[in-house]
Amino acid sequence: MPHRLNAWRRVRLSVSLAGSLLASTAIQAQPFPDHPIKLIVPFGAGSAVDTIARVVGAQVAEQINQSVVIDNRTGANGIIAAEMAAKAPADGYTLFMPNDGIMAANPALYPHLPYDPLKDFAPVTLASTVPLVLVSNPSFVAKTVPELIAAAKAHPGKYTISSANVRMFVELLNSRANIKLLHIPYKGGALAASDAIAGQVDMVYAGLPVLLPFIQSGKLKALAVTSTKRSTALPKVPTIAELGINYEINIRYTVYAPAGIPRAVQDKLIKATQKVTAEKDFKARLLAAGIEADSAHPEKLEEQAREELAMWKQVAKDRPDLVTQSK
Repeated sequence: MPHRLNAWRRVRLSVSLAGSLLASTAIQAQPFPDHPIKLIVPFGAGSAVDTIARVVGAQVAEQINQSVVIDNRTGANGIIAAEMAAKAPADGYTLFMPNDGIMAANPALYPHLPYDPLKDFAPVTLASTVPLVLVSNPSFVAKTVPELIAAAKAHPGKYTISSANVRMFVELLNSRANIKLLHIPYKGGALAASDAIAGQVDMVYAGLPVLLPFIQSGKLKALAVTSTKRSTALPKVPTIAELGINYEINIRYTVYAPAGIPRAVQDKLIKATQKVTAEKDFKARLLAAGIEADSAHPEKLEEQAREELAMWKQVAKDRPDLVTQSK
């Protein structure tokens, strides 16, 4: 009898193992994606990255026949969102769209970050590039960048420049132009713009999509853009570089997945996102907001990320007072 009982137990164990194997195989065989994808955005509604993410998400959803849900996770210069994305399962159902500040400037400013931009993320594709734009209250003493530089050199620290999450870019401008503008941090570019209109601050430095409506209405005056060439949205506004300053900044917005994502899933996402960024409708919708659609393969993005990280670490080395030492 004991022998028969043991044999029966072995049969039941074999059946159980076979059932588990079949269930596991069935799960693995399920096509990706079989439920909605979450796209984490590190800034609030109305920000440049939120605008881009919603256009990208809507059109990628059509490509993969599955919804893409935008999840705005604001705060701490994008660190909260980045940590959340880095710790998410690497299954393709969580994506992240940061800017260069989060992936390159933050590691230079905060040595004890809860994420590593190179080790914790796998790039999917570049979605777009956005120039920063320097604007002022129309009554501001300087009407051009050369006039601003002359005034700032005559009165170091007198003139205020507000920004949200781009202080490193302000300090780089100070360094390259050999001036000292007093930086005033804000939680959002639109709030900074409102205070500039009211005369509370002299200038605002933010992404073009945030400031474009204020420029078009005449409430703020555009002094210069930071891109390598003039913006299509502001063709009469010079670049800082063409004014003789070694300063070219294009903020890249890239789609990432947590590191370890299966290659087949990553390839499917790459194909879908790059098809979207190449479409005329996508380019036109972004261009209306002052955003240039763009794309790049993951290998190129990894190379660019290392170059950007090295540049900002050098800036932090030159300005150790900007680095946060607390853990």
